[in-house]
Amino acid sequence: MSSGFGTDTKDRIKQANDIVDLIGSYTQLRRSGARYVCRCPWHDDTRPSLQINPARQSWACYVCNIRGDVFDFVMRKEGVEFFEAMKILAERAGIALDIKQKKAVKGSPQDKQTLYQAVHWAVERFHSYLMDSTAGEEAGVVRKYLAERNFSDELTTQFRIGFAPLKFSWLADQARSTEFSPEVLTACDLIAPSERGSGYFERFRGRLIFPIFDVMGRPIAIGGRLVPGVNLESKAKYVNSRETRLFSKSDTLYGLNFVKDSVSKTRQLTIVEGYTDVIGAWQYGMRDVVACLGTALNEKHIRLIRRFADRIVLVLDGDDAGRRRANEVLDLFVANDVDLRILTLPEGADPCDFIRDNGKDAFDQLVNNASDAIDHKIRIETEGVDLVRDTHNSNMALDRVLQTISRVPASVFEQSADKVLRQDQLLTRLARQFGVEKDQLKARLLQLRSKAPQRRDEVDEPKSHIDFTKLVRRECELLQVLLNVPEQLDTIVERVSPEQFVAGPLKQVYEFIDECFQNGNSTSFDDLMLVIENPELKNVLCFLDEEWQEKQAANPEQIGMSMTALVNEIIEDFRKVELDSGKRKAISSLHQQELNAEEELSTLEELLNQTRQQHGL
Repeated sequence: MSSGFGTDTKDRIKQANDIVDLIGSYTQLRRSGARYVCRCPWHDDTRPSLQINPARQSWACYVCNIRGDVFDFVMRKEGVEFFEAMKILAERAGIALDIKQKKAVKGSPQDKQTLYQAVHWAVERFHSYLMDSTAGEEAGVVRKYLAERNFSDELTTQFRIGFAPLKFSWLADQARSTEFSPEVLTACDLIAPSERGSGYFERFRGRLIFPIFDVMGRPIAIGGRLVPGVNLESKAKYVNSRETRLFSKSDTLYGLNFVKDSVSKTRQLTIVEGYTDVIGAWQYGMRDVVACLGTALNEKHIRLIRRFADRIVLVLDGDDAGRRRANEVLDLFVANDVDLRILTLPEGADPCDFIRDNGKDAFDQLVNNASDAIDHKIRIETEGVDLVRDTHNSNMALDRVLQTISRVPASVFEQSADKVLRQDQLLTRLARQFGVEKDQLKARLLQLRSKAPQRRDEVDEPKSHIDFTKLVRRECELLQVLLNVPEQLDTIVERVSPEQFVAGPLKQVYEFIDECFQNGNSTSFDDLMLVIENPELKNVLCFLDEEWQEKQAANPEQIGMSMTALVNEIIEDFRKVELDSGKRKAISSLHQQELNAEEELSTLEELLNQTRQQHGL
C-alpha cells in the first residue's frame, strides 16, 4: 500500500537523513575502506556484517540477505510501515509533513520532473547558442573571453557552459514551441514576471551561463556571470538562481557530480569558492575540487560530503574574510567528526590563478601540507597574544580552543584509540604552550563535553524470503540494463512486456519501471528507490544494483562495448521463452483433444510458424 506521498517529499526526507548518521545513532560504526560496518541487529552477529555504502546511501547484510535505504532501515528496526518510517525520519530532520498534500499534476510548476526537464532544456539552449558559430555578436565576444581564460571547447562542453543573449524575451520565445509554460520557467527561476506588470524578463540575460548540477548530474539551477565587452546594465558580477523546488544552495556543491567517482576512491575533497576555480582545477587534471554556492558550509553540506569523502581541504583566499569563514565552519566540522584541513593561500591569490601561475604540483603540495582544524584553531587564537604576560587573553584563547576540541562526540573516543591518542597529544601541547597543568585541561574538557545517549534497542526482524540464486538470470540482466543504461529503455520496453516475466519480485519491479516510463518519469535506481515503498522489492533493487556495479568494476570496457549486443541477446531469450511457452500450450491442447478439426489445423499452422521463427526460417 502506498503512503500517498510523492517522490519530492520522500527525496527531501531521504536527503536530510544521511545513512551513516542514522545507523550510527543506533549502533557503533567502524570505517572499512570507502564503507562503514557494524554488527547487524537482526541476527546473532559476532563480527560486523552490516555494510553501509555512503555514496549510494544504502546498507546491506548478506547474512540476513537484506538491503535497503534509510526508510527500510527504520521500517525493519522500529517494526513500522513505510508511512510511520517517513514520519520518524521527517521528525528526526525537522521536516513538517503535509498529510493532506496532493500529487503534483504532470507539466505543472509543482511537478518536479517537469522542472528537471525544463532546466535541462534551457541549459542546452544556452550552450547551443554559445557554441553556434552563427550566433549573435555578443556570443563571439564570450567565446573570445573563454579562449583567453584557456577554456577549450571540450571543457566548455563538459560543463555545459552557455550564454544567454541580450534579448529581453529570448528564452520565453524559445519555449513557445515546447511544453514548458512561463509558469514552469518561472518556477525554475529562469524567467521572472516583469515589474511593469505584463510579460516576463530573462533572469540571466547577457550573462555567461554556468549550469549547476545535483549529485546525479541533473541540471537544477544556473549561475550567471558578467563578461567584459558585453554591454549589460547590471553591475552585479554574479547572479545565481534563487531557491526552487529543485535547488537549495545550502545542500548543493558545484562540481560534485563530476568528481564524485574519483573522490569516492581517494576519500578526499577540496572545497573552493567559485565556479571558475572548479573548472580551472579540472582543466589542470584535478578531480577532487568542488565549490560552495554563495553560502557558508553547513550541516547539510557535511551530510552530503560524508557520503563521498573523509578528509576535507577547505581552500580560502589569503585575507581576513577567509580567516573568518574558516572559524565559522571549523567547529561544525569538528562536531561532526570530519577530518577538516584549512589551506590559506598567499594573500591576493585565488585557486584558479595559483594553479595557472604555479602549476598543479605546487597546489597539490599546499593541499597535502594544509593544517588540520585544531592546529588551525590554535594558530588563529594565539596569533598576536602574549601567552606569558597577557594572562586574560591567553586564558580566553585557551578556552576557545578547548571548546572546539570538546565538540568532538564522546562516542568517537569510544571507537578509536587513535583519536584518544591524538587528543592526549593535543592536551600535552596546549599545556606546554599555555603554561598550565595537563590535568587542569582534562578537567575543563570534561566539564565542556556532554555525552549524547545512544539508542541500543533491538527489534527482531525476519530474514529476506527471497532466494536470489533462484531468480531468472535473463530477467535480472534486463532490469540491470534498464537501471543503468537509460538509452536502452525505449528498445526494451517496446519489445518486452511485463507478462513475459515469471511471476515474482522481478516482474513487480519491471511493472514499476514500465509504469514510470509510460508516465514520462525517471526510471533510475535512485528514483525507483523513492517510488517503491515495499522493502522486499527495494531489497531486489539493491541486489541488482550491487551485482551490476561488481560486473562493471570487473570488466567496464566489455560492458560498454557489448551493450547493444547484450540487450538484443536478452530480448531474443525472452522471445524464445515466449515461443516455447506458446508451443507447449498448443501441443497440450492437441494431446488433450480439446479442439475441433478447424481449430486443430489452425493450431498446427501456428506451431509450424513458431518453429520457423525459432530457427530463423
